[in-house]
Amino acid sequence: MQFTALFCLNGRDNGQRFAIISGLTYLILLLAGLVLGATSFLYIVGLLLSPVVGFSCLRRLRDAEKSVRLSALVLVPLLLVTLTLVHISSSMLLVTSLLLAAICTAYVAILPAAAVTQYQQGYSGPIKIPARSTRNTRARVEPTLDLNKPAEDAQHHDGASTAPQANTTSPRQQQGHGTLLALQRWVINNPKNTFGVSGALILVMLVLSVYSLAPDQTYVAEQEQADIEHPAPAVVPRKITTLPDGFSLALEDDVLIVRWLGERGAPANLWSLATAKGDKSCSTLAFNNGTQYRPVVVDLLADTGTEARFSPLDTKAIIVDMARRGSVSLCGYKFSLKGSQAALAKVGEFSAYL
Repeated sequence: MQFTALFCLNGRDNGQRFAIISGLTYLILLLAGLVLGATSFLYIVGLLLSPVVGFSCLRRLRDAEKSVRLSALVLVPLLLVTLTLVHISSSMLLVTSLLLAAICTAYVAILPAAAVTQYQQGYSGPIKIPARSTRNTRARVEPTLDLNKPAEDAQHHDGASTAPQANTTSPRQQQGHGTLLALQRWVINNPKNTFGVSGALILVMLVLSVYSLAPDQTYVAEQEQADIEHPAPAVVPRKITTLPDGFSLALEDDVLIVRWLGERGAPANLWSLATAKGDKSCSTLAFNNGTQYRPVVVDLLADTGTEARFSPLDTKAIIVDMARRGSVSLCGYKFSLKGSQAALAKVGEFSAYL
């Protein structure tokens, strides 16, 4: 099959060539879906394949002298299959789309040709497809003592060359051609039955596809029961006050959080009191008067913020020290507490501890 003939607009394709091109198109699209997954790159594959099958459909419709509007029967199923591969993870809907594509392709393929046309590999048009080369074989004449034998062999060879060439079509090819003609006659003579059976089959498959997309009611009931038995933890509101030196204090119920920005890197746990592992500089919150508190956990977050959480048992003492001391250090940072008492007094949740 010559590559340039795939994009010819003026030629003709017989049904077999059109069916092969369409089948290979969908095969390539499905393989791309397996390799790339459900990504938007499949749209690029579909756009590259659509001219190939679209031009072949136009040549097939010209061969059957049908309206070019019937090309929608080929391009719309290709679009549906692409959309299903990209957006809908339903095997049933994919099978339904492929079945619709197969029915539409078969209909266009079995349209009878309007005129007798000489095809080359199923194509007839301005682009010449080179025929397959055949090697001529000559019978070897063995030497013999009989002088009349070579002459008889030559005469027999010459006579054979002038004899008419026998039909080389295999019985299987003849049977397949006859089956195709019979199918064409049945479709032409029974258009209502053809469209009725095809439409009913597509409708049944579509209903099954929609049903497969519906959520499993048993699974939904089990999830609802699980939510009742194990409800998700409620979101605790956070009260925040920013101190003059740029760091913040936050309260989640009675849990005190010291927060500051500036660290870089992937989110990670910097210190954990439960394991006593991590950055040792984050193991102690130390005030300038020597008072120290152990954070329960210190985490680096995705927003470059670092948060140190403390036990609710230490919340009141830390807030009082934040208001009365001159400085505090944690994780290698030293923060000034000048003006911190006024900032804490402005927020009722913190002033209650003073």
